Amino acid sequence: MLASSPTTKTFWLCATVSSPTDRSQIFDTGNIPARHDVLKAQHVGNHQFVPAPIDQVVAHIKDTKPDLVFAPHVETAAGMVLPDDYVRALADATHSVGGLFVLDCVASGPLWINMEEAGVDILVSAPQKGWSGSPACGYVMFSETARERLDSTETSSFALDLKKWTNICDGYVTGAHGYHATMPTDTIQHNLGLMKEAVDTGLDVLRERQNDLGTRIREALTERGFTSVVAPGFESPTVVVVNTDRDDIVPAFARAGVQVAGGVPLQVDEPADMKTFRIGLFGLDKWADVDATVERFTTALDAVLAENQ
Repeated sequence: MLASSPTTKTFWLCATVSSPTDRSQIFDTGNIPARHDVLKAQHVGNHQFVPAPIDQVVAHIKDTKPDLVFAPHVETAAGMVLPDDYVRALADATHSVGGLFVLDCVASGPLWINMEEAGVDILVSAPQKGWSGSPACGYVMFSETARERLDSTETSSFALDLKKWTNICDGYVTGAHGYHATMPTDTIQHNLGLMKEAVDTGLDVLRERQNDLGTRIREALTERGFTSVVAPGFESPTVVVVNTDRDDIVPAFARAGVQVAGGVPLQVDEPADMKTFRIGLFGLDKWADVDATVERFTTALDAVLAENQ
């Protein structure tokens, strides 16, 4: 557990686990910066995208033999989710060349990943989406292999030393603490309470409700003429991103009482005229009453469309 923002947590990981001599590969389904090899999502027409074909990705991994492969489970700029078999194929290819597979699950919500079954070596997450918590820290989870590699790493950074922060976190378990580290303990305790609430509800139950919610929101948008940024088969139920021709879509939703986000550039060679907006479907409140959540959104959506008639 790292006292940080998600961005800081990512740099923590790169600064410690990835040394300057390591070769890494970023599997990019949307707006993710990379300093090494990048395999981008592909435009299939109609302003829709799919991940790079898995056979091409596997071949590239085996050819370049990266020390690290990074991929987002759910990419929020596109609303794209990598299916389980895709994730497993990435992991198997990475392990076949002796690399570590890193999966970003910040936007996965309750689409829980079993690290052992999926072959994930390092999983990164955060409290404010899948756990409905408050932002204050980042979560980094290791396989045994990744933890062994972490113990052998050295970093030139004091603040971004993931090994040191892992030792500090381990120290809390035994009642110790690092004198130079002040953790956001009140927020951590608050987030723990929400985690317990999620577990009490049932993690499988939350996954089912998330899938139901995402499917129904996407259906409502499709019925009203919106097209998904992601082609069928890769549509995330946690973040929905659709194309639009309106520049005023975000304030229009705000007037209707619903917050959406303006489109973030995908940076995967998308058409210059592409405009999008996205809806995040995270939160225990939304999962507690899927029917009411869908009704609130569709009411707002119809109000937005009525403005433009």
